[in-house]
Amino acid sequence: MKKLFTLSFFLLFSLLTSAQDISGDWTGEIEIPSGKLGIVFHLSKDETGYGATMDIPKQGLSNSKAESTTYIDSVLKITFPMFKMEYSARLNQKNEFAGNLSQAGNGLPLALKKGNIKLNRPQEPKPPFSYYSEEVAFQNLADKINLKGTLTLPKKEGKYPVVIIISGSGPQDRNGAMFGHKLYWVIADQLTKNGIGVLRFDDRGTGESGGKVAQTTIETNSADVKGAIAYLKTRKDIITSKIGLIGHSIGGIVAPKIASENKDVNYIILMAGPGLDGNKLMLSQKAASERLLGIPEDQIMQGQVLFGGAYDIIVNSKSDAAGIKAEVSTYFKEKIGTMVPEEQLTAITDQLMGNEILSLLQSKPSQYLNKVKCPVLAINGSKDFQVPAKDNLAAIKKAVESGSNTKVETIEMEGLNHLFQESKTGALSEYAEIEQTISPVALNAMTLWILQQVK
Repeated sequence: MKKLFTLSFFLLFSLLTSAQDISGDWTGEIEIPSGKLGIVFHLSKDETGYGATMDIPKQGLSNSKAESTTYIDSVLKITFPMFKMEYSARLNQKNEFAGNLSQAGNGLPLALKKGNIKLNRPQEPKPPFSYYSEEVAFQNLADKINLKGTLTLPKKEGKYPVVIIISGSGPQDRNGAMFGHKLYWVIADQLTKNGIGVLRFDDRGTGESGGKVAQTTIETNSADVKGAIAYLKTRKDIITSKIGLIGHSIGGIVAPKIASENKDVNYIILMAGPGLDGNKLMLSQKAASERLLGIPEDQIMQGQVLFGGAYDIIVNSKSDAAGIKAEVSTYFKEKIGTMVPEEQLTAITDQLMGNEILSLLQSKPSQYLNKVKCPVLAINGSKDFQVPAKDNLAAIKKAVESGSNTKVETIEMEGLNHLFQESKTGALSEYAEIEQTISPVALNAMTLWILQQVK
């Protein structure tokens, strides 16, 4: 009788938990060599079932969409093929998920509790707002992708200059949510309060925008922004002769590409925008990040030679993507195949062959910069290891001026990192720890410069 009661109890518990709505935020931590890493899943439910997005604030990941989410018989499964990641867990009597997060065959225990990671972000905009805000939608007509974003204007009535924010690498939502910060929202708030309209939008495959993240390249990003420009030109509350672009990081390649092709762009700001060719940028970034981690110089140099060879193949090969991948895979097997497991070699090759990384490695920013005729402001932080300031700012200035455009200004901002935060070392590990989202020095410099261009 006791066994029957126990069995009935667990059957009843299973039925109750399966029927339970698990929508909301679920948070947990995994143990990694550098310490604990917080992970948040945002679960939502509609008539078709559950959906999920994932945040890893310390690694800059925010609102990454899961490809599939199921919840059956108290078992939750969430998959992210793009990251070769899957989370599988069972809801227990404590209303907690106990399970395992696996990536590329390696698993770690991950328990989830209801709630989110609370971070102090004093600059994050809070209502009520003194300006007009509107949810907007437009299309990339070439790829037939619907994109959604937010347009903020100083007032609902009137006509205003507008700047479009172009995000950096990886899937970014309209707010630039990364490392627990909302960088693009803070920028939009500042500019709109000072009389400048701002359009910021979710990248394709992110937030409310259509398309797939895996399709992203510099070319597709450019087409999406052109769709935004075309949309703004249809509005009566926009001064269409005063449309500008702010490109952050890889968005700093997209902005001059568009400006070199489109006379509707009145000015551009490059925030930590690359000036060096993509392969050289990636090598300098690799070396700078490894020095911050304390890796011995001889090992750093070995990595420069190894990856430099792979990058040369990617830049110079005449093959299609599949052919380049085969060449890079063969190269790594020949160079380090006896020292590194095959699955790791495959993972390294796959990472380099992602569409966005591939387009960055093959990029030559100078070919766009030397065709830009509008005013250019390039700013960078002295502690930016991802796009080191001196070399890239110098390359940007040289390229713009080589096209007989003297309307270029470059500023290296002391002590700021890649997100333009006031930082101690500039290391990636500081991004989430720093409470400041962006230095007022950077905000004010951009604001004053734009006002000069649109007056």
